[in-house]
Amino acid sequence: LLHATKHLDNNNTMADEARAMLDALMGADRNAPVEGASGTSSQSGSGGAPPRRQKRSCYDPDICPLYTAWSLSSQDNPTWAESVAANEGAGGIDIFDLFTNTKSDIGPNPYRVDDHAREEYDSLPDHEKRRLGYEDMLARKLQDLVRQCDRAVARNKEKLRREVAQAMKQRTAGSGRGNREDLIVAVNEEMLEKCASNVAKATLIEEDMASLVEKMAGLEEDEKDLLKVLAEEESVKADAIKEKEKKKAEEKDNATSTNNEEDKQSAEPPKKKKKKSKDKTKEVVAAAEATIVEIPPPKIVDPRLLEVEKAKLTTLLELQSLSLQLPPLRDNTDNLLRQLQYLRSDTSTDKVVCEVSGNFMSSRDADERIAAHYAGKQYVGWKLVRDKLKELQKKGLGVGGGGGMGGDPRR
Repeated sequence: LLHATKHLDNNNTMADEARAMLDALMGADRNAPVEGASGTSSQSGSGGAPPRRQKRSCYDPDICPLYTAWSLSSQDNPTWAESVAANEGAGGIDIFDLFTNTKSDIGPNPYRVDDHAREEYDSLPDHEKRRLGYEDMLARKLQDLVRQCDRAVARNKEKLRREVAQAMKQRTAGSGRGNREDLIVAVNEEMLEKCASNVAKATLIEEDMASLVEKMAGLEEDEKDLLKVLAEEESVKADAIKEKEKKKAEEKDNATSTNNEEDKQSAEPPKKKKKKSKDKTKEVVAAAEATIVEIPPPKIVDPRLLEVEKAKLTTLLELQSLSLQLPPLRDNTDNLLRQLQYLRSDTSTDKVVCEVSGNFMSSRDADERIAAHYAGKQYVGWKLVRDKLKELQKKGLGVGGGGGMGGDPRR
């Protein structure tokens, strides 16, 4: 019986916790139908009807003023940080959800979060917003959080300074070298050999690329010279064709003048019928010549030019292949050098403190880990807090009492 009672108490406790969580997320009247929703009547029912969920107002005393005053920069296209920090489907930022399950967790929101109240507040005129003072409340809350974070940053910097000083003291104790660092005596030979191999490969690739660039420059010069030669040859050909056409025209003119003289010398006048037939023949020939369209001969590319273009294309492909091999080789070499240049026995000398979130970072971290820090919940949350505080301080908020609702307990 005692065991059953304990089991029942545990079940009740879990149910209460789940109910409290749902109340915080959806409100205590989450099961009630929304007023004016599809399929529900706007009129209140009889005595046994369930209560209807009313739309919240920004004037309600249980509405969170901080969420109401912090809307997304754009409801359609929020920034990446806002989309990460905001709850799914929400149109604002709940400051109490920014650091959930992190070292900076500030606990649950004691007030109700409602998007209808936030939208109503956004639609108010500026003087009414100032009277409510929600933005001033938000600025002062953000100011308190930033002060706490700045204290954590200063504390971690001091801690890191002491760690470095202690490590230096231990390494130099009794050596008579003052503050000089210990020489590296243990080196990973395999890593060093791989690093040297990468450096040698990169050097060879760079030399090959330099020779290919020189070759490309030489091919371009050859192409320019060849184009000049081809232009000169074309000019000579064009002059020869013009000379031929000129000779033909002169011969034609001479033949025409000779025929005219012979016609004059002939005594017999031409018969009318023959003249008509001659004129007809001339007209037909002229019409036939007019209808003939001269088709230009196909342009033949010089084989010497084709050879130069082919050599240029081959050189460019080789250059592209080498340029694609170089970046990953350099990245790998940089990572190996970064690991070789630090003492494995002391990791405090390469640590830094993030100025935004106060977390420790290492300069030896892989790129993925550094990217994970900047995309992490703490960094994104503190960056949003600091940026929003700057925005509100530009408006002159957060410095005085602000607002006219001095008796509001949420202050």
